[in-house]
Amino acid sequence: MVLAIVVIAAAMPIALAEEEVVRLIVHKSRAVSLSAVDVRAMFLKQRRFWPDGRPIVPINLEAGSETRETFSRRLFGQTSRRLASYWNQRYFEAGEFPPATLASEEAVLRFVAENADAIGYVSFAPETTSVAVVLVLD
Repeated sequence: MVLAIVVIAAAMPIALAEEEVVRLIVHKSRAVSLSAVDVRAMFLKQRRFWPDGRPIVPINLEAGSETRETFSRRLFGQTSRRLASYWNQRYFEAGEFPPATLASEEAVLRFVAENADAIGYVSFAPETTSVAVVLVLD
């Protein structure tokens, strides 16, 4: 019986979960290449201004969403839950808040398309010319 289960299990196709690609997007007027170091500094609010002096507005997805977790692992090397301790510390030390959070990737896309100072991320290739993909985390 055990041998039969092993044979059946070995014959079943293995479905490997592929992690999604995360695309960092900015308003089309900010279409410049950014490195992972640049983006990390923006989302940790260590880099606060675009080269023209305008404030950077980083936008996150909700903690726990698949795209947010992939983004956090690839860019920071940890989960969004672990990053929460960083933001707790920043709040108590300097009164800083984490990036704003939107509920869906479509909302992030719309927000970035309408706000020249925003940077966000999505898992799909945007089908609009209102935003530019500046970094791909794969």
